[in-house]
Amino acid sequence: MPHCILETSDNLLDAPDWEALLEKLHGTLVATGLFKEEDLKSRVILHRTFRVADGAPDRAFVTLDLQIMEGREDEVKAQLSEALMAVLAGAFPRTTTAMRLNLTVQVSELHRASYRRQTSTP
Repeated sequence: MPHCILETSDNLLDAPDWEALLEKLHGTLVATGLFKEEDLKSRVILHRTFRVADGAPDRAFVTLDLQIMEGREDEVKAQLSEALMAVLAGAFPRTTTAMRLNLTVQVSELHRASYRRQTSTP
């Protein structure tokens, strides 16, 4: 906890360094003072099959779902969304200017009573 799930269409004009982008997202979250680096889990999922609006080839999407434990105030979730959006907005400059990019961030809550985590140590 938390989980950063970054999903994109595979037609982006930019080819970001995904590892570096995830590192920036982690840094942004740690800088809030709300999360520890060792608790963050992130992944990137590229979608080959997708449709945005009318399906025009110049449409693309990048969406980040930050999943956090329930109980944070809406204001805190809004601040997290804004901070993460700032990182994403700078990561796709070519796509932003040449395509119709749908860029979204949402903060969703994990249900505390049903969330389980097991970490192994070698």
